[in-house]
Amino acid sequence: MFPLTVFEKYMLFDDSLAYPMDSFRFLRFSGKFDVELFAESIESVVQFHPLLLSKIRYDSWSGYVWEEVHDPIFIRRISATVAPNLVPVPERIDIFNESGLKIYIIDGSGNSSDQKQNTSVLFQFHHTVSDGLGEMDLIADILTDYNDKINGKKPLVNPRNLDSSLLKFRGSSGLTLAKYFRYFVDTAFTTNQLLLRFPSQLVPCVKSDLNVPDLDYYKFVTSELPPDVTVNYFSLAKKNKVTVNDLLIRDLFLTINGCRDDWGYSRRGAWLRVSMPMSLRTEFHERMPASNNVTMVFLDRRGGACSDTAKLLQEIGRETRWIKRAEQKHVLLLSLRICDLFGGIKRMLRARDCRATVVLSNLGRVFDSLPMSRRLDGCLEVGGAVLEEVDASPPIRFGTLISFSALTYAGKLRLILRYDAKNMTQNQAEQFLQSYTKQIKLECCE
Repeated sequence: MFPLTVFEKYMLFDDSLAYPMDSFRFLRFSGKFDVELFAESIESVVQFHPLLLSKIRYDSWSGYVWEEVHDPIFIRRISATVAPNLVPVPERIDIFNESGLKIYIIDGSGNSSDQKQNTSVLFQFHHTVSDGLGEMDLIADILTDYNDKINGKKPLVNPRNLDSSLLKFRGSSGLTLAKYFRYFVDTAFTTNQLLLRFPSQLVPCVKSDLNVPDLDYYKFVTSELPPDVTVNYFSLAKKNKVTVNDLLIRDLFLTINGCRDDWGYSRRGAWLRVSMPMSLRTEFHERMPASNNVTMVFLDRRGGACSDTAKLLQEIGRETRWIKRAEQKHVLLLSLRICDLFGGIKRMLRARDCRATVVLSNLGRVFDSLPMSRRLDGCLEVGGAVLEEVDASPPIRFGTLISFSALTYAGKLRLILRYDAKNMTQNQAEQFLQSYTKQIKLECCE
């Protein structure tokens, strides 16, 4: 029984029927795929991740705690004839009554009209359970186990020698009193930013009743850059002495400002905010089962500051380097701890309608280190199938109408835009993604 960390409470209290705190990982395979054997691999691997087999209950002495349950893992097999687009409609996870993992497998083996058999797997996580990197590690272990089984090799009994006892250290930020006072001025500046700046929504929205279930909340559009454009984009970052993430943030600010202008909502003085997950993981966390070892940092810009693209990039580069150097990853966690002392996390979350304009989660290169053969284009050969696509999407919150996930797989940068369909149309989401992709390509061709 593990008490919830403050970040887990942050995720828990932000969960609602209207805006479930769910994140998704979507994999599409082509070729022969053994659904039964894949389900066995899921069972084999997930048993070493206690939080994925737990629900939350309230204990009068310890507060909110994780309680391991012994229910079967939720694995739903769906025929491709029922879900012809290979994307299922997920059900919200009620973390107080069920564990925080659901898996949907769309089996294309019975679809005779499809000459190239396609199978897709959707992993649905309650974000209270794990961060994005923990989720990707889990999926990597499942793929490895499945590949070994298909090829007649005995899989590892315990992937990566995971140690459940390490979970008591999850979410540890490494903040010491000495560090806090060393960066006191920087921390005070960031705290002031979070408390006194009110970011603008991408478009005006109507606040829905959080207690009314959204039965169709998993809405997304995707875009993929070809390998040559991806290489050029990465080279552009190196040329400008910034990270790829800095480039993505700069181009995201430009797209936010441009779309708001096109849609008639632009104000030069409005604060635009990009919320960005920042990992707390070190070598210490390599043997820790799936859990939240992450925080959030925030970058703000006025709408009128997006006209000089080169200057904006250099400013963002300087700010992200300062965030790392001045340990600003601790600010949110420190604020949550202070709020938690007074029982105020839930009140804090309900006090402001919009906490960020857009979320950007960059997972980097995924599955690069898996010991499997690859097709000439870089796609993994997993057993008798080929992993064609990998998608990911963080949760959606009210007021933050878009959550972006960026990842690189098989040498291609992939952008996944999840949007709030209650306040944005699919056409607006597609227009935003097209503008973002165009802005990225424009940079690569200069």
